Amino acid sequence: MVARLLFSVSKEEVRISGKLSARFWLYPFWLLVLAGLVSLGLWQLDRADLKKRWLAQQQDLELISPSEVEITQAMKGRHWIRVVLPVSWPPVEPLYLDNRTYQGQAGYELLLPVRLEDGSHIAANLGWLPIPGNRDVKPRLVRPEVGGLSAVLGSPVDTFTLAESGADKKWRLQQQSLRKMEARWQLELQPWVIWLTEPVVADVVARSPGTGQMPPERHIGYAFQWFSLAFALLILGGVLEWKIRRRQHHA
Repeated sequence: MVARLLFSVSKEEVRISGKLSARFWLYPFWLLVLAGLVSLGLWQLDRADLKKRWLAQQQDLELISPSEVEITQAMKGRHWIRVVLPVSWPPVEPLYLDNRTYQGQAGYELLLPVRLEDGSHIAANLGWLPIPGNRDVKPRLVRPEVGGLSAVLGSPVDTFTLAESGADKKWRLQQQSLRKMEARWQLELQPWVIWLTEPVVADVVARSPGTGQMPPERHIGYAFQWFSLAFALLILGGVLEWKIRRRQHHA
């Protein structure tokens, strides 16, 4: 009788010890995942706020035919400014920034240098165009002839590189790199890029930074998803803990 009682007590201690051991490693993992989900949501909100400020800066200051010194002064503490530039087009071949999408369709962003009144050159992003049926075929381009551009000026934007599949093509870029543009065009460029706000080439969609693949609204949507997952995980953890405590109370 005593041996049976001792065996029963020992078995119950092992069961409780096993539950405590499982909770000991499960809860840190649960907290780690919860913190990760919340961090991802906060990061998305931060990106949304950044792009909202980008778009606001693109509207509140405009320089007409600025010099390089005026641009440098205006860009202090800012990401972007609006500019109106009289330009000419150097006789070089365009470059195509790879892995860019528009309304779910794969394409390129068209890059060309422009010459300013002071003789300096700056890289211009003319906008998005779809990939032809064959990725190995260079898109045809009717060169722009306009002598004045309305654009947003800022530092080159880091772009997501899916692969280096297009690195073998001299006319295709995987990243918006001023160094690579200078090497391909054999021109010295100002440390800025301009994004056209109005199309100057047929079938090319002009678009400003922050309005492409991930506008602020999409970042907010992703943040909501991450916070929803975190909330669901929090509820799940609370329910499991309540059930464990309830069973221990009735044991």
